[in-house]
Amino acid sequence: MYELVQKAYAAEPIPTCAPGTSNVDLGNCLQLSNGVPVSAVYKDPAFLVNLLVRNLFVIAGIVIFLLIFYAGFKFVQDDTKGKEEAQKIITAAVVGIVVMFSAYWIIQIVKVLTGADLPL
Repeated sequence: MYELVQKAYAAEPIPTCAPGTSNVDLGNCLQLSNGVPVSAVYKDPAFLVNLLVRNLFVIAGIVIFLLIFYAGFKFVQDDTKGKEEAQKIITAAVVGIVVMFSAYWIIQIVKVLTGADLPL
């Protein structure tokens, strides 16, 4: 007799890094340039966040320096309208550096008050 429903066979196991699958462990799927899985180097997300934050502070410092440098040229070379624009750029850069250092020092104060072991 002809079966209306085909028999179900067990499928081969889906690799853990296959696109479209659930419960993917990105730490084991993603590899660094030397072929080592990310999870072998960065055992905790805090290590990766710490690395990113330190590099972002360096990049932000460079951007702030370039903004102040650009505003200085604009202040010297342009007319009154250019000088007002240069002052706005310098104000924005100073506010940015104040926010950046305030965030850093707030984290340092929280570390001291709570005794938390934050790697920053």
